Amino acid sequence: MEEKKDYKLYLDTATMAGKLMLQNGAEIYRVEDTIRRMLEVSGLKTAEAYVTATGIMVTLDDPKEDSMTVIKRIPSRGTDLNTVSMVNDISRKFCSGQMTLKEAFHDLKHLDSRQYTELQKALGIIAVSLFFALVFGGTWKDALAAGIDGVLIVMALWLSKWLELNPFMETMFSSVLLAAGAVIMSWFMDINVEMVIIGAIMPIVPGAAFTIAIRDTLQGDYVAGSAKALESIIKVAAIVVGAGLGMLMAGGFRL
Repeated sequence: MEEKKDYKLYLDTATMAGKLMLQNGAEIYRVEDTIRRMLEVSGLKTAEAYVTATGIMVTLDDPKEDSMTVIKRIPSRGTDLNTVSMVNDISRKFCSGQMTLKEAFHDLKHLDSRQYTELQKALGIIAVSLFFALVFGGTWKDALAAGIDGVLIVMALWLSKWLELNPFMETMFSSVLLAAGAVIMSWFMDINVEMVIIGAIMPIVPGAAFTIAIRDTLQGDYVAGSAKALESIIKVAAIVVGAGLGMLMAGGFRL
């Protein structure tokens, strides 16, 4: 009976590692490889993982043991490469014998408490908005306005989470606020509205997600790659529609 509990823990630990990686932007082949390697430590004959963009299916089997299968749906995904790196580190330590199964499970279960705080994430969004305005050739006034737009994005993301908006509406809402904010600030400041909007948009542009979609496709995971590419395209469409609506509402341009 004790062995079955251990094998179940192998399954739960590997599935949790895969879930964290998939939720935070890891490639499909990397998620599958990590799960398989962690399950192989169990010593059982069959250790398989099938991962899509929205779900994980894991099986552990052996002629001497009952088959065990876990199916986990991933309803929401984002991009946090720091989390992916930390899961990889735990996986490597576990597979090399530097960490026990219970230690690996504990570290994965408490990984969220070691992540960036909401304040750190907010400051990161503001800084990215501000400095990208400078990178694209804006003045210090444009950068300041983009930083203020970054604050609006943070507020929009928090409000979207509270209202439980879907990713499309969340992105569009953020784009509406930042575009309208840029136009309104131009009434009081000598700024380049286009430069401010371009800089402020960068934190919500799905650049990493689209790159991962290409890598999944090149690895032969056409379904997952196509799904992620479509998700990125829809997010870009939300940005375009939102920015246009925001400028229209604030009088930035007329139809």
